[in-house]
Amino acid sequence: MNPLVTHFTFASIALAMLWMFVQDKETLLAGSALVLVYIACALGYRMIAAREAFRNESKQAHKKH
Repeated sequence: MNPLVTHFTFASIALAMLWMFVQDKETLLAGSALVLVYIACALGYRMIAAREAFRNESKQAHKKH
C-alpha cells in the first residue's frame, strides 16, 4: 500500500473525529490546522523522497555511459 494513502486515511479519520466530537470552535480550528500541517508534511516528505530517487537514478545512468 502506498504510504501516502495511509497518511490521507489517518488524516480523514482524524478530521471526522474532530468534527463529530469537538464542540468548541477554537479547538476545532486548531485541530483542523494541525491535520492540514500533517497532510502538508506527508506530501512534502513524499516529494523529497521521489526527487532524491530521481536524482540517484539519473546519477547512476550517467555513470553507465
